[in-house]
Amino acid sequence: MADAQGKNITLKVGNDEIRFKVDMLAFNSFQNEMMPDNKVAPANNFLMRTVHPEDKKVLEGYLDQGYAIDLAGFVSTEFKPALEISVKV
Repeated sequence: MADAQGKNITLKVGNDEIRFKVDMLAFNSFQNEMMPDNKVAPANNFLMRTVHPEDKKVLEGYLDQGYAIDLAGFVSTEFKPALEISVKV
């Protein structure tokens, strides 16, 4: 999990590496913006808010191809991995 300063995440996408720095504020904002009929804009915003400035142009190329939800899924899963939960009976 990330510390107070956030978590550095690097995705290898095709031949490109895209770096992100995600903190709880950015992650929670992404989750709060998601609506049943609005997923692309929050994913796009989340990625653009957290991408390393030097990687912004590369990211924009993928966003222009419709990969916002895919990329946001990988970044958010890496930021907050699955948690095993069970109900004790």
